[in-house]
Amino acid sequence: MRICVVIGRSCAREWHNLLARRLVHDRHEVAIFISEVGTPLPSLIVTTLAFERLVYGIASKSLLTAILVDKSFDGIRRTDDVNESFDVVLRLDGDASAAPIGARSFHPLFNVHQSEVGAVHAILDGQDVMIGVGSSSESTHANEYAIETELPTIIGKTLNNACARMIDLLAWHSTLNPTLPTGSKSVGLCRRSNSPVLLRHAAATLTKRLLRRLDMLARGGDRWMIGWRHAANQPLEIDGGGASLTYRRVPDDGQRFLADPFPVVDGGRSWLFCEEYPYATGRGIISVIDLDDPAGVARPIIEESHHLSYPMVFADDGRWWMIPESGASNRIVLYRCEAFPFKWTYEATLIDVAASDPTLYRDETGYWLIFTSCEGAGSPSDRLCLYHAPTLYGPWRPCGQQPLAIDARTSRPAGHILNVGGALYRPAQDCSRLYGSGIVWCQFSLPLARPFEQVEIATLSPRDARSFRGAHTYNRSGSIEAIDVYGAPSDDAIDLAFLPVAKGKSNSLSGQAPALRTSQEAANVSV
Repeated sequence: MRICVVIGRSCAREWHNLLARRLVHDRHEVAIFISEVGTPLPSLIVTTLAFERLVYGIASKSLLTAILVDKSFDGIRRTDDVNESFDVVLRLDGDASAAPIGARSFHPLFNVHQSEVGAVHAILDGQDVMIGVGSSSESTHANEYAIETELPTIIGKTLNNACARMIDLLAWHSTLNPTLPTGSKSVGLCRRSNSPVLLRHAAATLTKRLLRRLDMLARGGDRWMIGWRHAANQPLEIDGGGASLTYRRVPDDGQRFLADPFPVVDGGRSWLFCEEYPYATGRGIISVIDLDDPAGVARPIIEESHHLSYPMVFADDGRWWMIPESGASNRIVLYRCEAFPFKWTYEATLIDVAASDPTLYRDETGYWLIFTSCEGAGSPSDRLCLYHAPTLYGPWRPCGQQPLAIDARTSRPAGHILNVGGALYRPAQDCSRLYGSGIVWCQFSLPLARPFEQVEIATLSPRDARSFRGAHTYNRSGSIEAIDVYGAPSDDAIDLAFLPVAKGKSNSLSGQAPALRTSQEAANVSV
């Protein structure tokens, strides 16, 4: 494809440079046209971003960094001919001046505004940050995508996530007959925030940071922790009504945190597999806890030179297996259990991809792996991917063009897929307002329809917002349920609220698809 990227001289950003290089890497014929229009970021936004980098010690280069067009885009052809024709023209200058002609022309949208300032307005307005792509030939924008707000007090992190994902969107739109990921249906306009609002946000950031720090220190410090309960008499009914659930906190020694619980009931014993993160090493390992032991000490069982988490343990073909998250190694890896539950051996690399929280499900067609991509820049929590294989060992193939969806609220897996009466439900991490701010239960179907369709049916989140700011894993085996939460507890009880969503909220573009009926009744393959 012949693509022209129109850059405003006064509003050129680092992400524009990365987009142009992405298009070259994708083997397009790319030209840069420098427009003399375009509005730079307001100085107060630039100052706020610099302030955040100083206060929070952010070392990585911001995608919003202003660049000099005369010293950027090395090796990419320049054009100044407004009469030159292209297959695609990408307007990154605000679309307000003469530029080359394209058979198709697109421009970025940040909460409906063509500038990243629209995302800033959304953050300050307390709204979800949404991105999309506008077209000169279309009056409506069918797909908008929710962006992860990893830390709501840091504007720059959310803007980086938005710009990184915008690179993906514009690159996908630039292909011939693109299959676009599913997004949300619509987005509202935001108020235009002014300088006093930005100043108040900066002051509030420091105030909130200080107060939260003092509060959490008084209660032992913010960290991830695990809760579990015997649920034989009150199991969580995914397709039922609201419920208040109380879990017992697994103690820790303050030298590590525990997260990503996967309980297993086997041979009359109850075990809890989890991520153990020793602060001294700064790298996650996989451990197991004997829930029948009152001491409840985490015992390491798998350790690698890279970070491990999310020990997705399952039984298949008479043997125990585990697929932990190993995104830092750019692989999805399978481990075989030699002596349950303590001895595990590397078995195979299933897929060479950087993945967050890969989750397995088996039906009569074979095996499915659902995860979010953590490749490249931006959030590791918003690009939902799905692969299928006839056997556990593969060959694993993507189910169509990936990702299937971009949505920070319902993409990243939060535990085993449940089959309840033939209907499939998956817990997902809600990262739209905070990383792991809660769990959203979604009903979906396999094999997948296109576009990807799932319906939000319930949420699971902490009742005590002061002590706990989020939850991002739910699993059960037999009568044992386990969750994790983030915060600074005041006691050993963790109370969560399960709340059905009225009428079911679809985050697809064409509504709910019927669930595939299978004979599976387990929480995963056969646990």
